Amino acid sequence: MKLSVLFDHIHKILDTIPGIASTAHTLKSTIHRWILAGGTPLRRIADFLHGVWIGHPLHPILTDLTIGSWLLGTVFDVLSLFTRSPRHQDMADTLTKIGTVSAVPTALAGMTDYSTIKKEAASFGLIHAAINSIGLALYILSLRARERGERGQGIGFSLIAFSGLAFSAWLGGELVYRFRVGVNHAPTTPKPEGWTAVLPADSLSAGQSKRVMINDQAILVYREDGGIYAIGAVCSHAGGPLERGTFKGECVQCPWHDSVFNLRDGSVVHGPSTYRQPTYQVRVIRSQIEIRVTPEQQLQR
Repeated sequence: MKLSVLFDHIHKILDTIPGIASTAHTLKSTIHRWILAGGTPLRRIADFLHGVWIGHPLHPILTDLTIGSWLLGTVFDVLSLFTRSPRHQDMADTLTKIGTVSAVPTALAGMTDYSTIKKEAASFGLIHAAINSIGLALYILSLRARERGERGQGIGFSLIAFSGLAFSAWLGGELVYRFRVGVNHAPTTPKPEGWTAVLPADSLSAGQSKRVMINDQAILVYREDGGIYAIGAVCSHAGGPLERGTFKGECVQCPWHDSVFNLRDGSVVHGPSTYRQPTYQVRVIRSQIEIRVTPEQQLQR
């Protein structure tokens, strides 16, 4: 049986687990509401865990450290069974400890991302998180057994945990490549490069936003007392329609997962999005609103 066929069967099985979809949606929504209720301080912590400060999700970076440490720890565990070398045993114990310690911030970043995951991916995200949590618990038991001198039991816990984590890693890949979680949904090559008329100036009143299409790309045009702004209308986090969002001053908040963007330069004010929006220069010529991609974005191509 081809692996692709096997994975399709796994998809069907996961989709038929009773109550998984509703449980996943309720849990993620509860966490998200709790973060928003915490105000600016808690939201800044969430922004850090999302990875706003580095311009892309933080969770994958941390998983590399955690899984890499556990994988190498498993390799040295297996070697130590054959060599009985104290050096191999010490390496295995140290790497297992590093992976276990780093798993805590990794889990926090993952939980923060999960709070705003796409609805269709929530079930997979919940199972991914559950398996990882069980794996972390088994690694903690492994460390305790090693400290008591029960290496055989400690290695057993580690091997069971890593076997489950291998399946969880596949689920993580599905979240990224099938459901596009953590992927930039905004166009990477925004258009137009030249000035293009999009709306009559008198059709957009103060406080009003409109979505216009140019070359199959959706652009948000918004008039505020201080001027007219134009940024990509498709939220970079999950594709939400920004023209339906909440506007406050020079910012817009996505109606789907509450990412906040600056209308002037498209920068991320608050996550979950970690990617800035495409931005456009705006001018009014002969009663027509015209836009073009900012020169900075043209130079980046």
